Amino acid sequence: MNRHGIFSAGCTLLLAFGLASTAAAASAPKIHWKSERITLPTSDLTFSGPGGQVLNTYCLMCHSADFVNEQPAVSLATWKVEVSKMKNAFGAPIPEDQIDHIAEVLYQRFGPPKP
Repeated sequence: MNRHGIFSAGCTLLLAFGLASTAAAASAPKIHWKSERITLPTSDLTFSGPGGQVLNTYCLMCHSADFVNEQPAVSLATWKVEVSKMKNAFGAPIPEDQIDHIAEVLYQRFGPPKP
């Protein structure tokens, strides 16, 4: 086979693959995206007492008070990790100088882990 024949065969193969992929794409089901709007439940429950204001300010911007109140008793170090994660991984607008204070309030509120 000469160069012209090889070139023609190559073009024929490319054309065949191109047509096959176009046909496959044309027969693929179409996806229609639609926006949805949901209403999240709200709660008027807030925290009071020692540390209540810091929890209202920094926890309730993303979580319900019910959710916060369901947290297990963990160590102070664990609370620091969790609050840091909210800031650094999830982007919560928590000032760096408040992380230890928030962790301390949560630790005091829920107590140390049970042995």
